[in-house]
Amino acid sequence: MKIPAIVFPFLVAVFLSGPLFGKSTDADDVSRSLRTLDPASLPVHSAQDERRAANRFFIGGIGADGFVWGGIGVQISGRFALSLQMQEQSSLQRFDLKMNLVPANLSGTFTLTQHERIQRQTSLQFEWFPFSNPYFFALGAGLESFSEKQRKREIWFPYVSLQEHDWNLYQKRPFLSAGSGFRYLFGSSFFVHFGGNILLYLKQDYHANRGAYYANTIWDPTQFQQLWMEPDKEGKSRQSGYGAQIQILLGFYF
Repeated sequence: MKIPAIVFPFLVAVFLSGPLFGKSTDADDVSRSLRTLDPASLPVHSAQDERRAANRFFIGGIGADGFVWGGIGVQISGRFALSLQMQEQSSLQRFDLKMNLVPANLSGTFTLTQHERIQRQTSLQFEWFPFSNPYFFALGAGLESFSEKQRKREIWFPYVSLQEHDWNLYQKRPFLSAGSGFRYLFGSSFFVHFGGNILLYLKQDYHANRGAYYANTIWDPTQFQQLWMEPDKEGKSRQSGYGAQIQILLGFYF
């Protein structure tokens, strides 16, 4: 049967106003629910808040390639925590021997270097979890200690010329810290902590101590001055008033 042309627009309007294309009551309810959904009410976020409130203590640490992190803390409530953070960065060269030969005149040098560099940071930080998720803001204060020691011996042959010197550098400076991070608590009492802080150093001075500068020949004045200024050059490079700190912890809460 052929539909009259005058009736066709009316049928199209009725079809489009049906439940397939029109707004239903269920669709309105879903739309209102999505608009009023609070991300903090999601199960994963509420679980983090509940685990922080139910467990008081946490302890953890990790170490790799000259870096060591450690931390212990108490969860005051689901929103606040207090933690003691420790980290160490070290570089040790107990026996670094280098040899340079000149085949043309059968001469050369042996250089034996012993070098030690250790930096430690200990800080107490207050953590605030403003939301139900695992992210926090932190304020703290701490102390950084740094030490560097070097002993170098050079031998020239075939003339058997010998030079030897050693020095050490010490520095201790308090700092204030501010930063943020996250600590995710798994259901198995295991947690992952990652944070970063900006450091404001309250002191920049250092102490350089020089040992014996020995040679069985006359020192070259320019070379001697360079060797003598080595610890001061290193100390001045550490006089910046600002720094950065990274925290990485794997551990357990209970």
